[in-house]
Amino acid sequence: MDTVLTLSSKNQLTLPVSLVSFLGLGKGAKLWTKLINKTIVIEKVEDSWDQFQGLLANHPMSKKYTTLEIIAIAKKREAKRLAKKYGK
Repeated sequence: MDTVLTLSSKNQLTLPVSLVSFLGLGKGAKLWTKLINKTIVIEKVEDSWDQFQGLLANHPMSKKYTTLEIIAIAKKREAKRLAKKYGK
């Protein structure tokens, strides 16, 4: 799907409704960006760590760390994984 985006005076991009619908994006959706030469690649982030907060309550790490600390640790690990995957 080819679309044209316009950069606003506040350096913001607005995605066309057709693209938002196609990707199944909603308010607060996370997108991953990657720069390849002079090309910007934007990908949908499939899972947000924030949605797992309730699931972590019974995790073995919860004996040593708070749920928010576990999420912070997981975010760092995921950032490293994505950086390695996408070459950053």
